[in-house]
Order: sequence, then structure tokens, then C-alpha cells
Amino acid sequence: MAQKGAEITFKKKGLQFDSIPEGTQLSVVYTFTNTGDTELHITKVKTTCGCTVVDYSKKPVAPGQTDSINAVFDTNLRAGHNAKGINLETNAGEVSLVFEVFVIPNENTPAIEPTESPEKEDHSGHNH
Repeated sequence: MAQKGAEITFKKKGLQFDSIPEGTQLSVVYTFTNTGDTELHITKVKTTCGCTVVDYSKKPVAPGQTDSINAVFDTNLRAGHNAKGINLETNAGEVSLVFEVFVIPNENTPAIEPTESPEKEDHSGHNH
């Protein structure tokens, strides 16, 4: 019987999270198994945003072995809906992972959208 090579099988490639407050560090874990018959090598991992940091084992994953891709998303200044991607290059092909979360704005975070200027005050009679 011919070898089929390494195969990477994820429990879930897309994860959705409940709303979290801004300033939280969201930990995201993608669990996978090498369902092939040769070692799996993850050769490159790239995130779609600098707000997400990824950690993963650089060692080969043996056939039948389970491992994980661990990411941390920094929600600071990321209020609103967020969809972030993690792209993997492996000897079993390319894989795209994604997670979504709604970040609740922190009251102390300055508004990013322009606000209307306050009415001009009457400063007649004195200098600034």
C-alpha cells in the first residue's frame, strides 16, 4: 500500500467567541491531529494582524499524534467585531484558520471616529 503522506486534521478551523472587554488577552487554541502516515512539519505560520501572536511546536508531529496551534489576541484598541486569520504552511499543504470575537469598547478608550466639535464659547472680553 502506498503512503499517503502527512495529513493535518483540525477539530475546528473556525472559532467564534462571546463578547469580551477591550484590554483582554484572548487565548485561542486550535487542536489538530496528523492523520497521515508520515511526519507532519509546520514550516511557516503567519497571522493577518500584528495584534495576534502565535506559538506552536517546531518539532515534527508523528502520525496519529495530536498537537495544537496557540494564539493570543490583544484586544487593546480593537473595539467592535474582529475576524483574525492564521495561515499555516505545512508539508501537508496550506491551512487557513480564523477566529471571530466582538470586543466591548472600554469607556476610557478615546473614540477613533471623529466627534462633533463643541459649540464655540463666547470669549469676548478676555484673551487666551
